[in-house]
Amino acid sequence: MVDAVKGPGAAELEGRDTERARALRVLLDALERRGAARDTYLDEACGADLALRTEVESLLAQREGRGAPAEPPGRPRYHELHELGVGSCGRVTRAWDSVLRRVVALKEAHAGPEPLRGMLEHEARLLAYLDHPGAVSVFEGRFEGRAHYTMRVLDGETVHQRLAREGRLSVSEAVRVTLRVSETMANAHAKGVLHLDLKPANVMLLPYGQVCVLDWGIARFYDLSAYRAYLAAANAPPFALERGYQGVAGTPAYMPFEQAAGEGISPATDIYACGTMLYEMLAGRLPHGPILSLLDKAAAEFPPLRSLRADVPAALASLCERMLSPLPVGRPESFDEVLTALERLSRGDGAAEERALTTGEVLFREGDAGTVAYQILSGSLSVSVEGPDGPKQLARRGVGELIGEMAVVSGAPRSATATAAEPTRVAVVTREVIERALESANPMVAKMLRELTERLQEAAERAREGR
Repeated sequence: MVDAVKGPGAAELEGRDTERARALRVLLDALERRGAARDTYLDEACGADLALRTEVESLLAQREGRGAPAEPPGRPRYHELHELGVGSCGRVTRAWDSVLRRVVALKEAHAGPEPLRGMLEHEARLLAYLDHPGAVSVFEGRFEGRAHYTMRVLDGETVHQRLAREGRLSVSEAVRVTLRVSETMANAHAKGVLHLDLKPANVMLLPYGQVCVLDWGIARFYDLSAYRAYLAAANAPPFALERGYQGVAGTPAYMPFEQAAGEGISPATDIYACGTMLYEMLAGRLPHGPILSLLDKAAAEFPPLRSLRADVPAALASLCERMLSPLPVGRPESFDEVLTALERLSRGDGAAEERALTTGEVLFREGDAGTVAYQILSGSLSVSVEGPDGPKQLARRGVGELIGEMAVVSGAPRSATATAAEPTRVAVVTREVIERALESANPMVAKMLRELTERLQEAAERAREGR
């Protein structure tokens, strides 16, 4: 057994932190003064505290090159306060911008190969192009010599940190976070950009409900057409367009098979990672557990969400599990589709169950008893009746349309057969779902619809009795 190294007690550490914070405050004010004005200020601020005066003067010497390494060329305006983190291509510190007089996050490329500087430059320019509240705002950048850029400081906690503390999130909080991430990613995809490393550690929860997607270091353009249009509108001078890092990178637990294979990445790749994160926020665990082989993960099944957590709405579980489809074609077509489903859930009108149909699968048959209707969410349905010469197609219904609604009103047998003309998803509309929607509708409109429904039911009953 190895003895722990004993260090200072909590009270002593707290005292040191307080002294350090005071020294930094005095330092920042001193940096704004020169010559005799600075000496006068230090006399007043430090008084008889020789330890404070010594530390501040030492920090001033470091910042101004007196007996310490000089400030990197081209960056005299920034004064580092403390380190925030170190990544694969750069180091991030909290720094004081002496020109605009504000605290910023300063990201500098590691000293080393040219590609590191190129990655940092690409990330900064890509974030500036995205220009979305869910991505970090970039303030300024210089890429000669020791490359750097500055951005907004984010004071909060990551989803990873929240999960480590709480185990899992409430359903409403998981939906809210996924909504905000989906909005950010819908904007990125509309601009031709893939993130490729969505995970709880890269999503920051900020005060007052803000959510920010971090670390776009391996993001790349999958489509340059939107960026070209953006540059043309700005009359930007011509320059070589770079798609970004082209190697295989990311976090294996959140990567779909196509990303690990290094081919076929698309918006569906980010949708898979977001689905993995949603599953983890709800279940408190990854869908596949510690599977080492991505090939095994692509073929493996995972526990249905509702088997791990009964309060997850069926519609949310269905959406999450579709996002985790091993094949891109099985996932939602875009984050716009994900947003539509999540917004319906967050409004409380997403309790309708969903069904997925394969091509040729029958939704209901002519003559069947039925008490539910369906709304087509994707794909289309063929409507047909039996005739002397076999089935006869009457119509084809598409996205947004209702089918089988008279069964809800009258309870009469189905008057036609509905078959999926292509892979199709439908929402199951029961009387309970309609009643919940009416409760949130304009009272006058709700009353009118209820009365109309009652009259249709009476008319259907009279018709059955032959009156």
